[in-house]
Amino acid sequence: MPGDEAAYCADQVRRFDHERWLTVLVAPAFARRRLLALFAFQIELARTRETIREPHMGLIRLQWWRDALAEARAGAPRRHPVVLELAPSLVDGTLPLDDLTGLVDARERDIDDSPPESLAALESYASATSGALAILALRVLGETRADAAGAARAVGTAWALTGLLRAAPFHAAVRRCYLPADLIDAQNLDLESWFAGRAGAAAAPIVAAVAARAGTTLAQAAREAVPRNGFAAVAPAVLVPAHLRRLARAAHDVFDARFQRPLPSAALRLWLASWTGRW
Repeated sequence: MPGDEAAYCADQVRRFDHERWLTVLVAPAFARRRLLALFAFQIELARTRETIREPHMGLIRLQWWRDALAEARAGAPRRHPVVLELAPSLVDGTLPLDDLTGLVDARERDIDDSPPESLAALESYASATSGALAILALRVLGETRADAAGAARAVGTAWALTGLLRAAPFHAAVRRCYLPADLIDAQNLDLESWFAGRAGAAAAPIVAAVAARAGTTLAQAAREAVPRNGFAAVAPAVLVPAHLRRLARAAHDVFDARFQRPLPSAALRLWLASWTGRW
């Protein structure tokens, strides 16, 4: 039925990326449906690794998305709710095909379960996924200036680094680790203990390094470059410091419940920032 696709996207974002869903609520009404489609697309890509058993199946799934995007851009979208919701933005050029395909390409890194080789490699991955997503969200909101895009990428990258730390217990449970390999080696971190959820204190210096990079990356965002109408694209900047402060209070133990609990004031923080224009 008409509208089912939009409801599907909204439900996926609300269930699996709740704080991102809250940022949509402070976006202008005209942009919300397209933002939800974009964020639901990112969720579909991010879940690829969880839905396959063999790496080659993940590559096949990602190729499916490349083909689906190209067909939607040509005016023949596949009967998938996210594809159908993305199609208008592809056809009218709001979301360039190459940029959306770039999000697919970046997710090939997820197929490899080995940790990223360095903090720089981790940051590059965060930039290519969440950083690029923030720029596309800015386009949906009608802002295409290069300086605004730079600020959005910095915010998105910091948000991804923070999010990977928050998701560490889930990843550890399925024997995946996004901590930099060179720092793991330098700290002699036992990955088996990490996968078992018992290496919080031992991993603290590594987690602290990732958190510090998230903070410095966020600080690079030129807030004055993003006009008020583009706030929803950079709204995660309001939440990153709160998550990092909680992580510090937990002694940089990502398995600590104090860090894992949702922010009870997230919605209020976002609303106040959108109302005042200060983030």
